[in-house]
Amino acid sequence: MRRVSLNSLCTGILALMLWVALPAWSATDTAAPRTAIAEMPALAEDATLDQLSDRLDLIRQGVTSNANDDLLAQLRQGALQVQRQADALGTERTANLQRVDDQLNVLGPVLPDEADSIKRQRQQLTAEKKAVTAQVQQATQLAQSGRDLAAQIINLRRGLFNSQVTSRAASPLSPAFWSTLIRPTADDLGRLRDLRDEAVAAVDSAVSAGIRGFFIGSLIAAILVWTLGRRLLERFLAWAVLRWLPEGRLRRSALALGVGLATLTTIGGAVSLVRWGLENSAELGPDIASLTNQILTLVVFCSFIAGLGRAMLMLARPSWRLPTIPDEVASALHWFAPVLGGALMLLLTQERINSVIASSLALTVATNGLTALVVAVIYAVALVQYRRIRRQHQLERPPGLAGLIPFVITAWVAAILLTLLTGYLTLAYFLTGKLLWISVIATCTYLLVAAFGDLCETLLSPRQPGGLALASALGLAPRHQAQASTVLAGVGRTVLLFTAALLAILPTGTSPGELLLSLGDWNVSGSKTLGNLNIVPQDILVALVLLVGGLFGLRVLKQWLSERLLPETEMDAGMRASLVTLVGYLGFLFLAMLVMSILRINLTSLTWVVSALSVGIGFGLQAIVQNFISGLILLTERPVKVGDWVSLAGVEGDIRRINVRATEIQMSDRSTVIVPNSQFISQNVRNVTMGNALGVVGITLTLPLETDASHVRELLLEAYREHEAILDAPSPSVSFKDLTSTGLVLSVSGYVAGPRAVSGARSDLLFTILGRLREQGIALSSPQSMVLLQDTATRGPDAAS
Repeated sequence: MRRVSLNSLCTGILALMLWVALPAWSATDTAAPRTAIAEMPALAEDATLDQLSDRLDLIRQGVTSNANDDLLAQLRQGALQVQRQADALGTERTANLQRVDDQLNVLGPVLPDEADSIKRQRQQLTAEKKAVTAQVQQATQLAQSGRDLAAQIINLRRGLFNSQVTSRAASPLSPAFWSTLIRPTADDLGRLRDLRDEAVAAVDSAVSAGIRGFFIGSLIAAILVWTLGRRLLERFLAWAVLRWLPEGRLRRSALALGVGLATLTTIGGAVSLVRWGLENSAELGPDIASLTNQILTLVVFCSFIAGLGRAMLMLARPSWRLPTIPDEVASALHWFAPVLGGALMLLLTQERINSVIASSLALTVATNGLTALVVAVIYAVALVQYRRIRRQHQLERPPGLAGLIPFVITAWVAAILLTLLTGYLTLAYFLTGKLLWISVIATCTYLLVAAFGDLCETLLSPRQPGGLALASALGLAPRHQAQASTVLAGVGRTVLLFTAALLAILPTGTSPGELLLSLGDWNVSGSKTLGNLNIVPQDILVALVLLVGGLFGLRVLKQWLSERLLPETEMDAGMRASLVTLVGYLGFLFLAMLVMSILRINLTSLTWVVSALSVGIGFGLQAIVQNFISGLILLTERPVKVGDWVSLAGVEGDIRRINVRATEIQMSDRSTVIVPNSQFISQNVRNVTMGNALGVVGITLTLPLETDASHVRELLLEAYREHEAILDAPSPSVSFKDLTSTGLVLSVSGYVAGPRAVSGARSDLLFTILGRLREQGIALSSPQSMVLLQDTATRGPDAAS
């Protein structure tokens, strides 16, 4: 009951906010000139250079100081389209120019007595060459103009965004904020009435006699797809996963992806059916047609949010839930994704209407603030409910990165509310959009990474039935198959994470396609430099971000090599550690070169630094350089490696790590000795485990001369054979070392798995052998000593004194 009442309270608050904001149909700037872009016809794929030039002039006319961000984004897309088509035409004309040149070369130079037909052909080709050359120049100029105009529009959008972000308005705590929403201006109401009349006319024409059945049929089909179609599709996906996929995590990840895509497909398909029925049964004006396209995009986005929520929680099948979310938390947060998607659908639809009717700036900022407030409240309620459920059921905090997600979201929501209360509504709206976008990207990345990893594990791993079948069909060794699975999974996850990071930092108002085109057209020329080092100031931040991200990526790569890929190979632990260390050094060197390249540091400008360092290397840094070179030799030639038991200069122990400058050796008392690498190259080193990893347990006994040597020999061999650490091959042996006046000297030896097991095995065998010798009544030979006794009775008293 408590959960129902809380959900009802949240729904009531949300409904109240949406009811208050319903009259506010706002835009993103003041009275933007929509006619330029609305009356602009579609640019044909085979447009001529003159048509491209006219389109570029029309775009320039639309770029004004009072143009809103949506209009500027459309104009930038138009400029980029002109640039792309001009580049294509330039490439085509260049090929034609090369063809004309080849024909002129075939004709050869002008001859005095050549035929008239050849002269006419040469004149025709020369004229054609001049025309094509002019077209190539014109296409090049148009492409450059389009590129420059797109860059100027980006700067204008950035300036517009910065001016709006830094500007303050009435906060939601003031009556002015709500009065702007409740009482819009007469100009805004007039534009809204025009749009309403256009929508009413479209609906009336759709339900008119004769064609109303078509529109009503599309509505009924949309409802069936939205409700019944989604349920049937999810049941089919569950049946298909159970029937066609083997047991394992792939079933869960595939079903999670299927549930998300099923929600997206059915809801998006239902809205597409309504739009299709409306377009085919009614005459839509330009504003309504543009609005329906934008609403369809919003429906896809909001249904995607709802589908991701259902895929992550999996309330219908809790045992198939992919993330480790407790059932109590999943049941308590089942409302979050649908409520968030529905609220965004209503609020963002208002914003799209604002963009169509070009409302006032005051209503725009107020509506953006309302959107940020509603989203922040929804996130805040979800966080409060999550913490309450954790305390109520005494749930532990999720380990690793998952435990930081609630803290990060809490800080983000607090920042949104703080900016709202201080009046920075546009900044709050920007933070809200980033929160939504990164949440969607992170959830999609988690599902895709999990599904891809499970797919590689199922199809390629030798531990899975699919992998065994593939190995038998292709004749792959299990070791190679495991390596291929690990490499493919690692590469795929890296690509997915990189793509997610690229989409997460997507600039505001920019689509993924625009970002890719911007990367393809990236030009760093024309920047000013700092002195002789050629460092561009704005590149310092990029280089710093790249350095931090590169170090983190290098650390993840080393961890993946040491824990995932290299254990699947036949390399020993020392070789794996050396390879990981080398990869780390090479990766750091490559990262340093990349950072210097971004900073445009010319190494010739650092000649004075190298000269100064050469003097220091010659004197104070000689030992460091020597140890550095020795470390590289140790990592490549590997006379010693990680895990070896070595002894040098009184230091004996296990090598734990080989760095560039020094090597860490762990002693028997668990202390660590740092030995410079040069000592391993210049001094004698005893490597106990290099050539032979076995250890020898030897015991020498001295027995009296009357002892039965054969009996003692059998007793010693029996004790060695019974000990679990002694290897059967090579077998233990007893040697008759010597025969002295003190007794018989017998030596017994056996092999163990490693030198580190010698001490413990020798101690156990000494206890056993001494006990059995006492049981058999066999004593060890004791050392003889000379004792001098003085008889004081036979000596005189003087002597005694």
